[in-house]
Amino acid sequence: MGDPLDIAIQEVKEGNSSSFNQVIHAHQQGIFRLCFRLTGNVEDAKDLTQEVFIRALKGIKNFRGDSDIKTWLYRIAINAGSTWRRQNLGQTVSMEETGDLEDTKQPDPMLQKRISRAVESLPFKQRTVFVMHHYEGYKHEEIASITNRSLGSVKANYFQAVQKLKEKLQDLSGHAVEREVGGAGAGNS
Repeated sequence: MGDPLDIAIQEVKEGNSSSFNQVIHAHQQGIFRLCFRLTGNVEDAKDLTQEVFIRALKGIKNFRGDSDIKTWLYRIAINAGSTWRRQNLGQTVSMEETGDLEDTKQPDPMLQKRISRAVESLPFKQRTVFVMHHYEGYKHEEIASITNRSLGSVKANYFQAVQKLKEKLQDLSGHAVEREVGGAGAGNS
């Protein structure tokens, strides 16, 4: 038959908007996680996630299927996050509002708090690339495709983000910070 999500997307394109619920269900957690990492605030992340799916539903007829639906949704989320960032530049963001989104691998909550603050202080493009690579597991090539940027630009932003995080966290135990922020340079995919 075919992939259920592909079928749902085709049904939405044909006018059955209720089939879009399958797309939302399949990708809501990942989009929310990305939005949370971009905004640093649970309520703003919920609003931004909703905005992503509204934009996606409105634009689904333009989705050609050249890329995976997940890639397309992440591109919408990055664009919505960029707009949100411009509109909310004066507001402080804090990734500490919820414990359930913190990395459970990290045994030291104080270290996690310091790292979260350091990540949220990164410039938006560097933060976006770092979050997508480090927390969401995307390869640099995938990030370049999602963000419509060159691979070199993505790798440079990731490298710069890691360097800035190391500088901001240099007083902490080197091993724990290396493990948490990736310790890798721009060459890793």
